[in-house]
Amino acid sequence: MDRTQMTARILIADGTATTRITLKVRLTAACYDVCTVSNSDDLIRQAHLYRPDLIILGGGFAQTDPVAIAMSLMGEAELTSTPIIMLANAPTRLEALRAGVAAVLDPLIDEQMLLARIRGLLRDSGDMPDMQNSMAEPAAQFGAAPSITRVALVADNPARAMRWRGALQRRLASAFTICTPAEALVAAANGHAADLYLIAADIAERGDGLRLLSELRSRNGSKNAAFVVATEPHRTELSAIALDLGAGEVLPVDFDSATAIELAALALQSQLSRKEQGDRRRVETQRKLLWAMTDPLTGLYNRRYALPRLTEIAGEMKSCSQGFALLALDLDRFKSINDSYGHAAGDAVLVDLARRIERCIEDHGLAARIGGEEFLVILPSTTEAQAMQLAEDLRTAIQARPVRLPALSGGGNIAATSSIGVAMEEPCNGGFTAERIAEASLERADRALRQAKSRGRNCVVLAQPEHAG
Repeated sequence: MDRTQMTARILIADGTATTRITLKVRLTAACYDVCTVSNSDDLIRQAHLYRPDLIILGGGFAQTDPVAIAMSLMGEAELTSTPIIMLANAPTRLEALRAGVAAVLDPLIDEQMLLARIRGLLRDSGDMPDMQNSMAEPAAQFGAAPSITRVALVADNPARAMRWRGALQRRLASAFTICTPAEALVAAANGHAADLYLIAADIAERGDGLRLLSELRSRNGSKNAAFVVATEPHRTELSAIALDLGAGEVLPVDFDSATAIELAALALQSQLSRKEQGDRRRVETQRKLLWAMTDPLTGLYNRRYALPRLTEIAGEMKSCSQGFALLALDLDRFKSINDSYGHAAGDAVLVDLARRIERCIEDHGLAARIGGEEFLVILPSTTEAQAMQLAEDLRTAIQARPVRLPALSGGGNIAATSSIGVAMEEPCNGGFTAERIAEASLERADRALRQAKSRGRNCVVLAQPEHAG
């Protein structure tokens, strides 16, 4: 969720009353929740109490170095992920950026740029992926040897791009590529997006670098990259626009001094670090989503995910006038396996049979473990003949060969069979809701499963058709 859509909390720390008041008025008018601190002694305590989303650190503190204050804040475990904007003049800028401050702005910065900076930092620190995208993206491999970061340089002419590369590659352990806008887009589409793009605001035409930024930010292959925009001194009106479009930093287009080069290198390194943090958040979110959706033993979906998904499928099938099938599957005499061989043997049987279920249904439907030895299979857009055939294939696959038991249980093999109840839900569902259709289908499949058990087990029973009443 984008934090700028909520009331973000901003802590302003400045020893000068005029500065504090002015900033508070500006930010409160922009609908932020603002708290102020007037001395460095109270700052850390107030930060822990207020839990700000962003800290603006000014000056005016008696006998206290603002950079030292920033380092103290960043050293607090609960504040390490809280971005800090420092308001400081040029001599302090390098020192603050080296210390890890997210941004250093001129104390006289105009309101438009200040608000754009705040929006950008809140967006970057609060960005989390939605479920579908996070589950679709491959997980980054953290813990392995660190890979070389890739930086794409898109300048207004090759000579400037070469100057950028020459200045930056001595300070950053990255692989630099000079490319045109078209080449950058093609590479991203082919799965070769850069980790960071340094883009001139004006390339062939005025402002076309910002259009490229927007395009890259909208593409799945490159939307999670870091972006830095370089502008000519007389094109400062583009800076706030670039930040709002997704750039993490704005730099002068020419690195015309050793200080400018170091500032640029620090800015790029900061953006690469923030990208890595974002990647880690996405991987962690993906992991948590996976844990919430799946059974930890078998890797199939769990009950918490499967039952709401059944309701969704019922609604989808109803809206397109198609039927679906529901299979309730139970392993026969599973308790005797646990009692005779131990729970490790029972777990081995469940895991092995879960794999057989997956192989049988492939991409025809969804399989879930909803209880100890109980499984559910949902088959959208399926006919009765198809559902019965797949159920019989499942029953046959489960009894086809014995399961090898782990050495912990004494080894050897054990045979297993299953009973399966099949419920068909036809396209005509009257005025029933998706929830009621799903509930009725589950009840009918469960009754059919009990009938299969009463008929001697290891068989498939089709539930009698009835309306969801």
